[in-house]
Amino acid sequence: MERRAMKQGCGAVQSKEMLLPLSTEKVRAISLENHLALSMVRAGRGESEQIIDLLRVVYLAFYLRDETASDADLGLYRKAEAALGACIGRAERGKKWLLLDHERAAAQRILVVHDEQLAAVPKHRYVAAWDRLQRFISSDARSPIGCDF
Repeated sequence: MERRAMKQGCGAVQSKEMLLPLSTEKVRAISLENHLALSMVRAGRGESEQIIDLLRVVYLAFYLRDETASDADLGLYRKAEAALGACIGRAERGKKWLLLDHERAAAQRILVVHDEQLAAVPKHRYVAAWDRLQRFISSDARSPIGCDF
């Protein structure tokens, strides 16, 4: 089967596959991984890996924020990032990797928004957001929220 490339914007060429949404299986797998990370932290069994997973969700959701109507408010991302930062701070002082009630609510809201994004986003937008996340990780910046990565 021949895949035709389609021209998009400034001369960029996207394959048909990249213009389609993520597969249902991929969306479910990503969502499950994200919600399991929050569940482990919520239950007091979290580790740094789960917080890193949740920060990844915050930043990917931030990069995809134009994909759905409910996720344009920068405060949403800042609150979730601050909640995870507070958890990291407590863990650095020897306490459990645990989110307080208001912090859990902020993290849960981001997961809901990101689930909506994953269901709506074309694959090329997800890949572009992932690439931006990798550039941020390689940088010295403290946060991509409010920066242009």
